[in-house]
Amino acid sequence: MTWVLAFLTTTGVAQAQDFCTDLQVLMDQSRAQFAEIAGKPSGNAGDHEATLTLTGASYCTVTKKSKRSTYLCGWEFPHRAEHAYGTFDGFVRKVDDCIGRQATVHSDQSVNHPDYYASRRYEMEQAEVSVSVKDKGALGSTFVFVRVQSKSSN
Repeated sequence: MTWVLAFLTTTGVAQAQDFCTDLQVLMDQSRAQFAEIAGKPSGNAGDHEATLTLTGASYCTVTKKSKRSTYLCGWEFPHRAEHAYGTFDGFVRKVDDCIGRQATVHSDQSVNHPDYYASRRYEMEQAEVSVSVKDKGALGSTFVFVRVQSKSSN
């Protein structure tokens, strides 16, 4: 957690503004199923490399589906690394600052497996944004995810 607080302190307001700007772009892009930021296909059907990458992410993808498309960035840390949980808390604060007042906020219920999981979900008119942290003991990693999902195009 100290690492994330130091990172947020030294990077200042410009980083927070950049994140808010990127988040707004992603929410706007969700209306068009992320068409402008979906790069070349990358393996599984519907998966594409994202041309917009959030700062420091291990990877970012766009998954295009007929009704709902998803933009996902992930950060990988050693299993149960403290700075993973601090990064999760930092992203929750950033999203709260960027869109929290405009969104309906939900904390997901616990999941039925032994690893740790926490999530915060923000429902907006144009998109759903979520931040989550997941311990994956079998992989020896902890992951933090930022996801922006389009609303269903019924």
